[in-house]
Amino acid sequence: MMPSATISMKRRTKIVCTLGPSVDSREKVKQLIEAGMNVARLNCSHGNWDQKKRWIDWVRECSPELSPVAILVDLQGPKFRIGELPGGSAELKQGQVVTLGPTGVAEIPIDQPEIILAMRANSRLLLGDGEVELRILKKVDALFQARVVIGGTLFSRKGVTLVGKAFDTPALTDKDRADALMAINYGADFIALSYVKCAADAQELCDFVHAINPRIAICAKIEMRQGIHDLHHILKVVDVVMVARGDMGLQMDIEDVPLMQKRIIHACSTACKPVITATQMLESMIHNPRPTRAEATDVANAILDGTDAVMLSGETASGQYPIECVQTMSKIAERAESMYDHSRIIRDFDDRHSNGISRTDAIAHSVSDLARCLKPQAILTTTTSGQTPRLVSKFRPKEGILCATWDEVTQRQLAIVWGVETLKISPPVSTENTIQEAIEEFSRMKRLKLGELVIITAGVPPGTPGNTNMILTQVV
Repeated sequence: MMPSATISMKRRTKIVCTLGPSVDSREKVKQLIEAGMNVARLNCSHGNWDQKKRWIDWVRECSPELSPVAILVDLQGPKFRIGELPGGSAELKQGQVVTLGPTGVAEIPIDQPEIILAMRANSRLLLGDGEVELRILKKVDALFQARVVIGGTLFSRKGVTLVGKAFDTPALTDKDRADALMAINYGADFIALSYVKCAADAQELCDFVHAINPRIAICAKIEMRQGIHDLHHILKVVDVVMVARGDMGLQMDIEDVPLMQKRIIHACSTACKPVITATQMLESMIHNPRPTRAEATDVANAILDGTDAVMLSGETASGQYPIECVQTMSKIAERAESMYDHSRIIRDFDDRHSNGISRTDAIAHSVSDLARCLKPQAILTTTTSGQTPRLVSKFRPKEGILCATWDEVTQRQLAIVWGVETLKISPPVSTENTIQEAIEEFSRMKRLKLGELVIITAGVPPGTPGNTNMILTQVV
């Protein structure tokens, strides 16, 4: 492993970066990590596993000792896509008539029988993230003719959405199962499932993955109304949620997307499940060195809403400024975090739990209250499962959350949780020894200094998941 940076982490919001051709070298991956990447996303809709294995190896090699980078493998799911276009792309102009149908015959190849059978005259098709729109004119033999309503550049393998039509397709495809097996074999920390409509969809992936490796965390991508309606039950099954705004904007009216984003983030906060906000956050930086004002505002608002992480997709995978994107995202996040209304966070929590809270919730609440009174240098937690730092994080303390764990998997999976920095220590012998080693290790990493006050929360005896029952203040 590389030597870790020895400066304090100012930014608390985590950054997920999609890997792709723009960062296809060890040096570029290293630069992404140095710029602030916390989680590396591998998109199974593109590329092959030889390439993905190289990225995983580079991430593991370049990960710092303090807060190593996690790997998230994003399954394609039952998404309809066009095939390969000659030269990889096509320019479509408004009013142009094009043909759709089988590869090798149509100008725009579409081979999935479900969507072909559902297309009718006057059907609207959205391609990609909706930037290109077609309207079906008629069917002639095996081909459909369509007029371009909104033109633009169309790239190979982009998504196809038939407006107003929902398909009853399995949540987990054969390709997803094959990709999930590769992700398990190569040591992924998270596996994300696309188009989750209900808890049963997520449970299917959980059962498949956990039969082989029960430690891998499952992420549900919420992009359909059905998923939002069943979110309460989905949150009981999965470990992480992603607000997948790309397809969400195609599955519902665009004006509903901001409201659904807030609703999902609020539900995740209530359930103490980390949440990622994704898609088009700094989209213009694919081609420009600076984002638009609207994009900067979008990122800041997602953070103020309570998201744990923000995600970059094409910006880092295929954009011209991948490193600058991460640096820009980091600066926006840091500035937005200074605007948290901490009293509102506490009021919301108290309102949601007016009928009582668990012991562990009460400990985390008390730590937050104590931190506001004592203003320590940091909040120090020790954990087996990661539950304690997740609960402390929910209150968005101004102080850093330093977490010591003896479990390597827990350490990497905490990379997605707001404000948490992790170090791996020796397996616990006693609570006193564990706390002492944690303080020594964070001091070695220059995250704590002699004479600084810390608030410590841990479990007695140590090593038992869900056993947080102690608060301690201590001067280093």
